[in-house]
Amino acid sequence: MALVLLFVEGKQQIVGLASMLNSYSSDDLELAQETTGLKALSIVRMVWSHKWLAVGFWLIASAISIVGVQLLPSVYVAEAVVLVDSQKIPENFVSSTVRGDIAGRLALISQNVMTSSRLWDIINTFNLYAGARKRLTQEELLRKMREDISVNFEKSWTGDRMQAFRLGYQGPNAATVAEVANRLASLYVAENVRTREDQAQGTVDFLRQQLQEAKKSLDEQEQKVAEFKREHNGTLPEQQSSLLATLNTLSMELQGVQTSIDRAQENQLSLRAALSAAESSEASLIAVLKRGSQIITESGTVLKSKSEVLTERLAALKAKYTPDHPDVQALEREIEEAKSTESVAPPTGSSPGQTPSLVSPELNQAREHVAILRAQTEVAKHQIESLGRQRQELAAEIAACQARIGKLPLTEQEMIALKRNYDESANNYNSLLQKKLAAGVATEMEHLQKAERFTVIDPAQIPERPKKPNRPLLAAIGSLAGLLGGLLLGFAIEYRKKAFLGEWELPSGTVVLGRVPLVQISAAKEI
Repeated sequence: MALVLLFVEGKQQIVGLASMLNSYSSDDLELAQETTGLKALSIVRMVWSHKWLAVGFWLIASAISIVGVQLLPSVYVAEAVVLVDSQKIPENFVSSTVRGDIAGRLALISQNVMTSSRLWDIINTFNLYAGARKRLTQEELLRKMREDISVNFEKSWTGDRMQAFRLGYQGPNAATVAEVANRLASLYVAENVRTREDQAQGTVDFLRQQLQEAKKSLDEQEQKVAEFKREHNGTLPEQQSSLLATLNTLSMELQGVQTSIDRAQENQLSLRAALSAAESSEASLIAVLKRGSQIITESGTVLKSKSEVLTERLAALKAKYTPDHPDVQALEREIEEAKSTESVAPPTGSSPGQTPSLVSPELNQAREHVAILRAQTEVAKHQIESLGRQRQELAAEIAACQARIGKLPLTEQEMIALKRNYDESANNYNSLLQKKLAAGVATEMEHLQKAERFTVIDPAQIPERPKKPNRPLLAAIGSLAGLLGGLLLGFAIEYRKKAFLGEWELPSGTVVLGRVPLVQISAAKEI
């Protein structure tokens, strides 16, 4: 069954025909109202019904927000721009010992700058937080100042490397925040210089200590190598070539000595044979020519005495040899024996004034030949003995040289171990020495301010306007909130009435028979 209603315009009440009201109960009307839902036009009509209430609430809230925003304290922010100035000397010539990410070093510098003592000194110098000192402790004041300090990085447009950073400070006084920001910037610059110099000097000190230890180790290795060379002199690996050359030379000398011995032995045999023949010939001459103490020729002519002949021969030998020569000494003894014989036993048939003994030239030649052969035989004997001793010496030297050569592999292994330790110590020492020299140059570069440094390129200026609060924005937000509050208030008042606001709230299929204009009650009473 369709519900037929008759609306009274503007009254927001339902008026039905008498005949139809009897057929519908109040429960049906409430059910129809509940099923209609809250439409957009209903919300607009509800709010519009209390528009002046909403406008009044909005004006009051706007005034309160404007006044409240004006009462908020102003906060000024001043920033100083610090440039990260790169190293002035090319790194190809001088490499800095201070490495690492700039952001990391800046964080470390921030920790050093924002110590409690330094921040408290700044607070006292500029009389910061004068009003808050009575209700905040020192730690709370320091924490508040750390919160008021800002460090913002600025990266290069060509890469991610940081080129500059901003140091900011916020506070209620514009001039004070600028001074504090500049003071912080100067502290960062000075702390960066000190940190870099300390790090560079620390590197030099560390390398100097390491270099001393490396020098000590190198000296120990040098001493070990020197002692080893002194103990194993002649069997060192670097002496192998000289040992082989010496062995070759000794072998050739031994071969030459052996050849000389063989030749001397052959010569000795020849001399002995010749000596034996000469002695036989001499004996034959003596047996034939000797008659008593005279020596005559084959014709029987008496020549000279034996001592005279020997004296002449001695003069000839002295012309050729020294008095210490064995032949000269032997001939002198023979002359003495001849003279003693001539004086004791004169030959038979000799007259008183005649010479005691006479010798023939053939016998003299034979005796001279025998003496020469004996001397040559003695010389050959001595030569063979000397060559034999020389051969023994060469054989001993060859054996010693071979023994040294045999020890070369073992000595070489020991020498390799010592040399390896020495080379490691030497390389370590040279490397540390080069690093120390480079670190010294880098430290000098830090002292001369030629390395990477911080430069304040834009000091903090006194801000003309406060950074916060943003009063227009806050006032606008407060005014908007007041407007929304007024509209919600009007909506809430009308919503509590639980009344139909128009035919759009009726369920679909509901037939509207007509509209009745609103008749004021006071006007109805007058009629």
